[in-house]
Amino acid sequence: MTTEELRNCLSDDAEILRQPFFLLKELARTFNTGEENTCRDLVLHALEHRAAFGGFEQILEGLVRELGLFPYIDYETLSLTDSIAYEYHRPLNFDEPIVFHREQAEVYRRLLGGDNIILSAPTSFGKSKVIDAIIASGRYKNVVVIVPTIALIDETRRRLARFSPRFKVITQVSQHPGDQNVFVFTAERANAYEHFPYIDFFVIDEFYKIGALSEDQKRTVALNQAFYKLSKGGAQFYLLGPCVKQIPEGFEQRFRCRFFPTTFATVACEQIRVQVSGDGVATLCELVASLQSEPTLIFCKSPKRVNEVANALLSARVTAVTNELESATKWMQSNFHPEWILPKALTHGIGLHHGRLPRSLAQFVVRAFNDDRLSVLACTSTLIEGVNTKAKNVIIFDNAIATQKFDFFTFNNIKGRSGRMFHHFVGRVFLFHDPPTQDLPFVDFPVFSQNSDAPDSILVQIDDDDLSDEARARLQPFKQQSDIPLELIKKHSSIEPSDLLSLTKRLREASTNERALLSWVGYPRWDNLRFVCELAWQHLIGQRRRAGVFSGPQLALKVSKLRSTPDIRQRIADELEPGDYAASTVDEAIERVLEFDRTWASFELPRILRAFSDVRRHVHGGSGDYSFFAAQLENLFRQPFQVALEEFGVPIQVTDKIAASLQGVESIDEALARIRGLRVDRFGLDTFEQELLRDCQGAL
Repeated sequence: MTTEELRNCLSDDAEILRQPFFLLKELARTFNTGEENTCRDLVLHALEHRAAFGGFEQILEGLVRELGLFPYIDYETLSLTDSIAYEYHRPLNFDEPIVFHREQAEVYRRLLGGDNIILSAPTSFGKSKVIDAIIASGRYKNVVVIVPTIALIDETRRRLARFSPRFKVITQVSQHPGDQNVFVFTAERANAYEHFPYIDFFVIDEFYKIGALSEDQKRTVALNQAFYKLSKGGAQFYLLGPCVKQIPEGFEQRFRCRFFPTTFATVACEQIRVQVSGDGVATLCELVASLQSEPTLIFCKSPKRVNEVANALLSARVTAVTNELESATKWMQSNFHPEWILPKALTHGIGLHHGRLPRSLAQFVVRAFNDDRLSVLACTSTLIEGVNTKAKNVIIFDNAIATQKFDFFTFNNIKGRSGRMFHHFVGRVFLFHDPPTQDLPFVDFPVFSQNSDAPDSILVQIDDDDLSDEARARLQPFKQQSDIPLELIKKHSSIEPSDLLSLTKRLREASTNERALLSWVGYPRWDNLRFVCELAWQHLIGQRRRAGVFSGPQLALKVSKLRSTPDIRQRIADELEPGDYAASTVDEAIERVLEFDRTWASFELPRILRAFSDVRRHVHGGSGDYSFFAAQLENLFRQPFQVALEEFGVPIQVTDKIAASLQGVESIDEALARIRGLRVDRFGLDTFEQELLRDCQGAL
């Protein structure tokens, strides 16, 4: 029997019932020929139909043990010898009765033994459980976990909240450490954090992004800086990510670590090429309808495409109307717009997830999907970078992220979201395009290789003794110039040194009137703000459209509108007012407002303003400090910590209602303490708002 014939039989209850012993014999033969990966895949198919083997199930159990799939073993059937092996794969001091599979246990034991590990493994490996087990072991006092996105901060924080009696879980730069701490940060936050105690152990999730200069230079620079900063402190590390081919030669020796590549998977994957007609939308609708409410992810290239897919699914009526999320949909329609696609889709059991949604609502949608309150989730790459779901099926509708086709590496990461350990032994991936060429990438570490592609902003953070001769020569112009101190360049590590120098030279040439326009404190007047934004756009941001903004004056105008009208619903209505720049749809209007708040107001521009302010002070001296306005802007001109609470699952509109309870708070820890102690029925909150607030309280 061929492998494909055997896989087909093991996927069919009727076929298993007809010849269970023969199929198990064929499985054993496959194992004995040394084809372990193939056999593991076949056994996972068999486990999906475990009950059909009847009295022969013990043979299947034996194969499960031989393949190292200990989590799937029925403990009650084990002999004494097998029980000892089983217990050996159980992590120490863990508060869940979990057992590691064979290679998971090996990674865990090596880490406990003090090794630095770079793990390259499939999505279903269970890499994050190893993090939890390391923290639970009690061997480490201060742990840093670097995650790729803010969305993953919340998921990780909720998962690690179980350790809060022993560890303070810190996710905000403004939080101060306790006696024992777990810091869950993006790379940018790790670089900005000024209160690290001695770090014993650090983790970088999705480590492959450390070499992705061509895809996202800012993120890559930040990740390299964070790795260097933490490794220089002498901490043990665990880097984890999906399958890659190799890392730079000499890296293991330089950082005394081991590259641990494995293909060990705990979920099987069936790859199905869809025959597409027309633009594929009608085919997609037919496919979703045929999956009969099985939990399904649909990968799309952009938020606009997510909306198109959602509208097509609604028009085709592929899912039934549900009242499951009625309170949520009514709230969204009331607080954003009655015609927004998100609540319309939720009404039909369809969720949406992309980078322009409020973080609290994106978190809610994922929870609803994992709780089986939604059967379909259309998403972009924001859901692919480590956020866990219980999807049985993944439909890869587009083969690109934005306008760039993804490579085999990203393709593997997307398809790895199909299936989930203990939920679906076999995941299915439906392809609307041929997969990329099967070539797993080499992952560079620019902070180590220091080649010609490494940005100056990485090199300038490296100690002189760690620089290559070529990198040292590249930095000489920055060290020899007298326009701006090197310490100031290092302080604003997210900005390229050449850009800071460019701004410095421009400010030295400023006229008396221009110097006066730049010398403001507190809230700027319109001409102050416009001039700062113009110069920032020219020297620190770049002459290109970014996140819906295409010039310095437009950036200043949007900031002014936010300051005068913080209410989200009103600003959405303003975007729809007839005129040359009116949004063409409700969804476009909403996403303009949300993208600006998330990208420019609460992150990019405050960072730029602080750097600009320091450069201005160095060049001009005298009065002028933009830090107060930067802080007001990143809080969307609301009370401190309201925007931060969005990350904890509480929307801005809810914190507006409970704002009186947050008056006078001086730290995010105090704000969280007050949230934890609130009686949610005292503020006139509706059903959905109370649900979100209680969920936040339960995860603190």
